[in-house]
Amino acid sequence: MKERFTRLFEYNLWANGQLAESLRVNPIENDKVFKLTSHLANAQVIWLDRVQGQSSTVGVWDEYSQKETLELLERSSQDWLDFLYSAEDLEEVIEYKNSKGQTYVSRIEDILNHVVNHGTHHRAQVMLLLRQENIDPPSLDFIFYVRS
Repeated sequence: MKERFTRLFEYNLWANGQLAESLRVNPIENDKVFKLTSHLANAQVIWLDRVQGQSSTVGVWDEYSQKETLELLERSSQDWLDFLYSAEDLEEVIEYKNSKGQTYVSRIEDILNHVVNHGTHHRAQVMLLLRQENIDPPSLDFIFYVRS
């Protein structure tokens, strides 16, 4: 199971890196692109903080400069991989509070699935916004990662 999740988060790092590079080299007019990208990065930080039993230092919808957003996106993607490389029990159940202060209990493996799916969802939204600006977004399907 650990190998499966490590592979998914290696893909997540790759996909977020490809997206970040596209956002660096193209002129972006729609503010929603960086709002969604900031949210994606924040969510990665928040969920890793929860898994590690820490209070989060970012808010769900905090926004940053383009440079800060892309750095956080790439750094948080690598942080997840670093966590997985050293993780021992992905079936462990943890208790955490959401951004509204409600307490939940979840298995780490369910959180891992959520983080990867959440990232795919918001990358797709960003890519649609890029297409609306006549920017050809990178191909981020998992199979493109496997082929690279």
